Amino acid sequence: MKFSSKLITNVGKVRAANEDNMGESLTANGQLYVVCDGMGGHVGGATASSIAVSSIIEYFYKEVYDNPIQAIDHALSFANEQIYASALNNPALKGMGTTAVVLLIKNEECFIGHVGDSRIYLYSDKNLNRLTKDHSFVQNLVDSGIISDDEAESHPNKNQILQALGISSSVKGTISHASILPKVGDTFLLCSDGLNGMVKDVEMQKIMSVDHIEIAAENLITAALNAGGTDNITAALIKIEESSHAKSFFTHFNPIPKLDLVNTQQIGGKKPSTPQTNNKKWILLAAGLLVSLGIVLLYSKFSGNENIKGKETKSKSYSRSEIEQYPLNNLDSLEGKKISDVANDTIEINNSTKCAIVKDSIITELREIEIIKKPNPTVKQKKEDSQTNKDKTTKKPTNITGEKPKPKTHKVVEGEGLQSIVNKYKSEYPNLSEERLKEHNANSPKLKKEDKAKLQKDKLGIGWILEIPCD
Repeated sequence: MKFSSKLITNVGKVRAANEDNMGESLTANGQLYVVCDGMGGHVGGATASSIAVSSIIEYFYKEVYDNPIQAIDHALSFANEQIYASALNNPALKGMGTTAVVLLIKNEECFIGHVGDSRIYLYSDKNLNRLTKDHSFVQNLVDSGIISDDEAESHPNKNQILQALGISSSVKGTISHASILPKVGDTFLLCSDGLNGMVKDVEMQKIMSVDHIEIAAENLITAALNAGGTDNITAALIKIEESSHAKSFFTHFNPIPKLDLVNTQQIGGKKPSTPQTNNKKWILLAAGLLVSLGIVLLYSKFSGNENIKGKETKSKSYSRSEIEQYPLNNLDSLEGKKISDVANDTIEINNSTKCAIVKDSIITELREIEIIKKPNPTVKQKKEDSQTNKDKTTKKPTNITGEKPKPKTHKVVEGEGLQSIVNKYKSEYPNLSEERLKEHNANSPKLKKEDKAKLQKDKLGIGWILEIPCD
């Protein structure tokens, strides 16, 4: 694979110093490109981003790594350790940190990783595609459906990032689990948010349509300056000149537009709805409602209305600003739910036991409703309940031996590293770590002696069977 590149940075119109840093280097592991956006003051931000670029390049010079995906993950961790240690040794640099995006081109494959809200794009077939998803507060709001991608660009908390190098002793970056296979003409764009925060994707796409990356790079910087240039601006363009791939292969995170309930656009090549199909839908809906109403009436007649009680247990109103600042861990129940554009609408959550009141696309009230059903027991039911209670008192408890559950097994596939395996099972086993995984499998009969030695050096083999410790 052959390629050309152009890296450019600009201090912008507002900042006194440039806290962005960038770098490129040909290493034994392939061609490396890095862009970092520092934070923590003029000195701290520039220092953090400079340490990050040099540390990541240094890591790829140390030795040849069999697993590029794992190598990028470890390189980011190595850079995080260097920045964090420098801040501890120099109180004046306390709180400094930086974002980072990394692109590694090795033979005919490309690999990426990132921390923070700097981005990697791929211009392919006249479309600009996001290859990374920001580690930011507003990105979580977009993912939860609370705000749109366009609203995120002007949100007051748009600069609040959730991951950065150097802020704490450890960092959790995002590494693509599959290699990217670009074809001839594809162009990578690595940039700080001083570019994508000022210039919309659709405008960058037009600028990237020119054949010369030198011109495209200059025009991207100019567009950000013309839009205000309120931040440092950095762009690295890498164009693929020769490739063995006839078709591009990559995963994108392009924003999904909100659905318009009045004029819904068709997605995926489906045929548009006709008046006849719409009429059928309404007929089926009306029939369903009539059947449901009949069941309710019959149930009320035979069981008695006094046996069904509706009880409102919780009710709290939220303003728009409160919802946007709502703790992210409490938004899990809303994930994937579409908020209607119709005023005074509601959406159901958790099997109709909770509902959210929506006004003008904003959740204004969360309610939890408990339905208590107490049908009159028959004589037969009383006997069955009595026998059930008797069985409960006489039945011996199970699992009294105190045996530990057997650990799960995991088969290693191509491109996997220890950290990616840990991340896969972390939610189920919170105490799981790379060291714990290695320690447990050091005594596993499923691995050969030579494989255990490789495991201690963070090297994995395709097809290995690893045990996931469950304690």
